[in-house]
Amino acid sequence: MILLFWVTLLLFIIGALCSLKPKLSYLFGFAGSLCALCLAICGFNHSENILNYPLTSGMLLSIGIDHLSALFLLLLSVAGIMLALYSVDYSKLYPQRTLSIGFNISFAGMLIILLAQDGFTLLIGWETMTIFAFLMMLPSGRHFEHSYKFMAFGEISTVLLLLGFAVLYENAGTVAFSELSKGSVLFLVLVSLGFIIKMDIAPFHGWMRGIYGEIPDNTAAILSAPVTLMGVYGLERIIPAAPKNDPWNLIIIILGAFSAFWGGLQAVAANKVKLLPAYSTVENNGMILTAVGLYALSVKLQSDQMKYLSVFAQAASIILALSHTFAKTLMFMSVGHAKEAYQVQTIDQARGVWSGVGKIPAIGIVIAALSFSAFPPLIGYSGEWMLLETLFQSYRFPQGITQFLAAIAGVLTALAIGLIGFAMIKLIGYTALGFDHGRKSVPIPKKLMNFTQVILQFLLVAGGIGLPAIIMLIGYPQLLTGLLGIPAPFVLASGKPIFGVISPTFIAIIMFFLLAIPFFLFQSRKKKVRKVNSWNGGIPLKEEEYFSAQAYSQILEHILRNVYRTREVKSETHRRLEVEDILTAPMQFLTRIVQKIGEGEALVIMNGKISAYVTYILVLFVLTFIIGVAFS
Repeated sequence: MILLFWVTLLLFIIGALCSLKPKLSYLFGFAGSLCALCLAICGFNHSENILNYPLTSGMLLSIGIDHLSALFLLLLSVAGIMLALYSVDYSKLYPQRTLSIGFNISFAGMLIILLAQDGFTLLIGWETMTIFAFLMMLPSGRHFEHSYKFMAFGEISTVLLLLGFAVLYENAGTVAFSELSKGSVLFLVLVSLGFIIKMDIAPFHGWMRGIYGEIPDNTAAILSAPVTLMGVYGLERIIPAAPKNDPWNLIIIILGAFSAFWGGLQAVAANKVKLLPAYSTVENNGMILTAVGLYALSVKLQSDQMKYLSVFAQAASIILALSHTFAKTLMFMSVGHAKEAYQVQTIDQARGVWSGVGKIPAIGIVIAALSFSAFPPLIGYSGEWMLLETLFQSYRFPQGITQFLAAIAGVLTALAIGLIGFAMIKLIGYTALGFDHGRKSVPIPKKLMNFTQVILQFLLVAGGIGLPAIIMLIGYPQLLTGLLGIPAPFVLASGKPIFGVISPTFIAIIMFFLLAIPFFLFQSRKKKVRKVNSWNGGIPLKEEEYFSAQAYSQILEHILRNVYRTREVKSETHRRLEVEDILTAPMQFLTRIVQKIGEGEALVIMNGKISAYVTYILVLFVLTFIIGVAFS
């Protein structure tokens, strides 16, 4: 495994160095991700230290692999393989060097994060990932301020992690993960917030609204799936070992449930073809955070029922992370394929992907969207069912505020699932299966793009049907049983004693037979089906008179106008509704303050006087010297 690690890292570095030839660069990224997959498989049942390099007393560079890091490395490597192959074709549309450099080095940073065994090493990977993910946003050439907002949130995340590990060092004399139990509540709060910010949990998602429509599609996929996955891994790594704190765990649960609700609400009103999936990231990661909080709340309770529930909640968080990583990667690949072929930005403009672009991206949009909508037997359905089942068992928690807040989280999560289903129907109905009105697509390279989409479509369907195999693979066979004629291990039980059960495999079998009959009947009478245009009093409908995606969500935008801050925009010939994400207002306020401070500082320091420059340098030198002596 030591050799595999160094080969993987070397392949990513070579890929970055080959950026003058983007196709070759991405192929090295593919090779690196493939080696990372092999490393993950080797590490599933075998823990091993790869590197231990001492720096100072209690501080070292430490790399190793165990079951948890191998599991998340498996998810990362599959996404990396698919995105690298997809980008080989995509690089002909976006040949900028910074894209391929950022791709390879950001994945190298994520590899270091997953294999780090101490806070210092994790921070090296964390900052590497953040900086080079930021570089991948720059080829858009527009809206640089939104890219820098992403970077600002990334650096806030890094600072919180740095402060958290500094607290751990103060308490334990080391930042090794083996000593996490010696951390304080302050350590837990700071580090958790650092990881939560990287997951784009509301209200830390404010940067995405202005940038997701502009950045390249492979960049959007990386930011939304692998990068946020690192935040999930951080929580899964830190929370079980850190000291338990029920009030903070309850805050995590409510924050996650609210983020899920808010992401679903904003996805409903989104009209850009990449902004809707971006908001579904806020929603899905909110559900993952809720599951992690429920796990943390129950993990150290002593009863058998609570121990079982804690294992079930952790399994739910991992299944949701798996579902989100694969489905979101597929969704950005498919909508990106359609967007580039049509050269459009909005959902209305991207209509008719099935007939205008191709069946593979259309099916990719459908399968990914249905997985996010909890449609059985796709794996997203199983993950969201597991989360709801955990919330339904809130009566098992200690009575009082814990049960009340868990019930509130359940309500918000249920609303989020309904809202995201509403949003995904809009995406499916207007893009994948919408009437294209004769729009012509631009020929683009697509062989590898189609291949990667087909593989991910298969994984989402097979993962849902074969959920028992995944549950055993990730290490939770105790959750599987048999019941009512269904043999073990095809039944997933949510509680002990049994509270709720599900068998995705048998659901798939039943759905197949129930859908087969009407399908064959439809095929046998297909020639008798007649399609007509919408009736408009005998007058042909103009393009702008067709029912639009904005009209689809207009009623909800009007009813919730105080939440959306809905306003009507008028012109001589058209009227439309515009909505606002009010949670971005605090960030905009802080941005204006920082700009004012920066402008004032520039006027004082950057005034063209050499004496001011020399004074500035001397002051910084003295401050740096004082701080260095204080911490030495």
